[in-house]
Amino acid sequence: MTAPETPAERFASIIRCLSKAVAEMSGGDRLSHYLISLIVERLRPINQCFARIAARVAAGTFVPRRSAPRRKPAAPRPRPPSKLPRQRGWLVALLPTANANAYRAQLETLLRDPEMAALLAAAPESLRRPVRSLCWMLRVSPPPVLAPPPKPRKPRKTPAAKTPPPPQLELPAWMRLGPDRKPWSKTRMCGPPRRA
Repeated sequence: MTAPETPAERFASIIRCLSKAVAEMSGGDRLSHYLISLIVERLRPINQCFARIAARVAAGTFVPRRSAPRRKPAAPRPRPPSKLPRQRGWLVALLPTANANAYRAQLETLLRDPEMAALLAAAPESLRRPVRSLCWMLRVSPPPVLAPPPKPRKPRKTPAAKTPPPPQLELPAWMRLGPDRKPWSKTRMCGPPRRA
């Protein structure tokens, strides 16, 4: 009786089957050799990264990465344009429907497996990128444990302190208007009002 496959072996099997299915699409007007090589080269590092981290978790030597605050680069580098499609489920759209549905079902079954769930929970930050990348290609919803961390909120702008109004100078008695004083004449610009 053969031993049950580990999550890493099942994950590698899905990648292997996908690479084989893509290679079989060569010839005619299906997929060019150049596109096939790009897809295979995209799948290989996903499998290698997952296998490496899964082996460390199984051996008990995995050390989670410390989340250090990232420094903002002085000038953001432009991302080189991808030569592969970028929309969700792009690999499913290139494969025959029967094959695509089979690989999607295999990945969904693997993600629901308790051993796979325990592996993802042991190294969510390290396994987030390879697993989410394959889920994106096959249009599969990744498990919540691999959700990206929430983006830090921008600090709210504190309202500027209002400057107090300048103190009002107290007018001398002769400049104040009282009940027995008449307002200045428009033609009179200075000086105290004349007594009646």
